[in-house]
Amino acid sequence: MNYKNRTSGFTIIELLVVVSIIGLLLSLLIPAVGKARDSALTTQSLANLRNMASACGSYGADWSDRQPSFIFDDFAQHITGLSVASEKDYYNATGTCPPSLILGYGGYIGKCGTGYGLWAWWTSCEGGGAAEAASYSFSLPIILASSWNSLAGTDGFGVWRTPNARSFSQYINSKFYDRVFYAPKDKQANERVQPALDKGDDFSLICEDADGWVESTYCFSPSAMMCAEVFGSKKGCISFSGNQPGGLLPSTFRSPSVGQSAFPDLKTRMIEHQWLQNKEGPDFNPKFSGDVPYLFNQCVNSAPATLFFDGHVALSGCNDSMDANAQVRASNAESATSLKEKGLFASDTLSVLPGPWGSYGGYFTGADGKEGVDFNFDTQVNTSFHVFTVDGILGRDFISAK
Repeated sequence: MNYKNRTSGFTIIELLVVVSIIGLLLSLLIPAVGKARDSALTTQSLANLRNMASACGSYGADWSDRQPSFIFDDFAQHITGLSVASEKDYYNATGTCPPSLILGYGGYIGKCGTGYGLWAWWTSCEGGGAAEAASYSFSLPIILASSWNSLAGTDGFGVWRTPNARSFSQYINSKFYDRVFYAPKDKQANERVQPALDKGDDFSLICEDADGWVESTYCFSPSAMMCAEVFGSKKGCISFSGNQPGGLLPSTFRSPSVGQSAFPDLKTRMIEHQWLQNKEGPDFNPKFSGDVPYLFNQCVNSAPATLFFDGHVALSGCNDSMDANAQVRASNAESATSLKEKGLFASDTLSVLPGPWGSYGGYFTGADGKEGVDFNFDTQVNTSFHVFTVDGILGRDFISAK
């Protein structure tokens, strides 16, 4: 009998069917993997904030329930106005320099030199030079541009952006650079800070970076770090344009105790500074000079990881804050004559609130042509929660907790 040799294999049709099935499975699997990875990164950011909550609790236990404070309580009593001369004013009145903001001990990374030492934004009020005087401004809660713009280009900054300074980081790990201070979704900051993480010093000047250092992803609420009357809602409340020689309340820089929080489950304490959650747009905001990311309050869909004063963490959306603000403003409509701001946060820095509430467009994202609208990713966002919360620690950023 004759047998024909038969070769085994797949036909083209069979191969196409298999490839199609594999492609279909990948199309289902890849988005699921991406969502799982995104969820894991968000969970890690919330875990970082829980660590910071524990550090805040330890700090409060050591300092009579106070929030982290980096400037003397009586600073506003002894200066004539926030300027490069303020250090010298304080020294002449008290015989003491304002405190320097200590960053940590370490050396250089890159080609800028060798050697180790204690790094800080040093104050040197006896000398009174502009460069020296500008250093103390980093110890203030926030630098507001319209009245404080003589502080050598530090507008919008202050220790609310620097939770990894030694005064606070000693309650976590005593390092300025540590993963806990950088959200895993904050790619730009993580890339810039990696050389310092590899070196492992308490602090390292990163000479290869344009700024020389990398700020934390997370930030305190600056409105909660100052006397509540500074951001008071009532028209009779003395604000920065008050009767002090420099337009400051004597208690301006006395940080309120945590127990003063009137709505601890509704007032934000720390938050992701950049727009990281529900990211849609490009990495950098073209309205800023240099490579500056979009901020957390520059898109309606942004929902930054947030720590509240009662210690719980959640994703807190800009859209939720705007809805809450609208409801409160509507309920306060009859009180318009006694309130200079009817909502939960400043909604018109140019006319409602005096002094340095106006004209810092980076953090106030106004609508209807108000300052800051051009900085937004979309034109619908109109919130300054966390930063310019009315009544400071006595106020709230939302009307219901998640």
